[in-house]
Amino acid sequence: MNNDMLDKISLRKPEGRILFFLLGMFFCIMLLQALPVAAEEENLPDRFMLRMGGYNVRNANTIVRLDANNLPAGAYIDFHQTLGGDTTATVGRMDALYRFNEKHGAGLSWYALRFKGSRVLSKDVTWGDQTFSANTQVDSEIRFDVYKLNYQYSLFHNEKAELGALFGFHVMRTFASINGTSQSQSQAITAPLPVFGLFADYNFTPRLSAYYNFQLFSINYQDTVRGGMQDFLFGLEYRLFRHVALGAAYNRFSLTMDAKGDAATIHLDSSWNGTMAYAAVYF
Repeated sequence: MNNDMLDKISLRKPEGRILFFLLGMFFCIMLLQALPVAAEEENLPDRFMLRMGGYNVRNANTIVRLDANNLPAGAYIDFHQTLGGDTTATVGRMDALYRFNEKHGAGLSWYALRFKGSRVLSKDVTWGDQTFSANTQVDSEIRFDVYKLNYQYSLFHNEKAELGALFGFHVMRTFASINGTSQSQSQAITAPLPVFGLFADYNFTPRLSAYYNFQLFSINYQDTVRGGMQDFLFGLEYRLFRHVALGAAYNRFSLTMDAKGDAATIHLDSSWNGTMAYAAVYF
């Protein structure tokens, strides 16, 4: 899939949101067809799930701006084009789920991304209360530490399919810095962002299954934090044994956020495509 096509299906664009919504609706229709009318609920086969594996991020695109609160607004900076920042990263990722009973469960996810850049500036760059002059060698870094915690409610399920809703928090700690020869500026923010969404699972066979997860939020809290996020995940999984599975998944993430601190305000617009390969255990 080339970059032009990825831009066309971006979650930040209306056509991208419609596409992913339609994919979710199609998946849900498959689930409804799998459920007999007035079916009795079956016991879910596994109370605990743990997935661990590699998370490869590509086509990362980040636009940032840091404004000192007592100074005029600065300019937006393209982390890749202006600062020579990375657009790819491969990290570990963990996802877990614990079911309290047939209806209620709690999910947890964690991963940390780090992008670095180094470039001689072709123009002046204002970052916070610092101005880095053209022809200056600068090193830059952006880090995202992501923790997800959500409550899941299973609307209905049987041995073939499950459909449910979720609500929780997407906690993202963001750190951004620019360092020159004799000057430096950094900013870190931690935002517990409320999210809600849908999840679904469909078993093609007792061993082969597919799953769908779509989370989103929009927030505007007293002009201190405002923005929106969409996180789409679709995967396939194959059970090697009763308690062990291998899987692969595609993830599309998009975030826009303005967060005002005591001394500065950071503006962040970031998105990426991710693929996962992992092993999972069930009990």
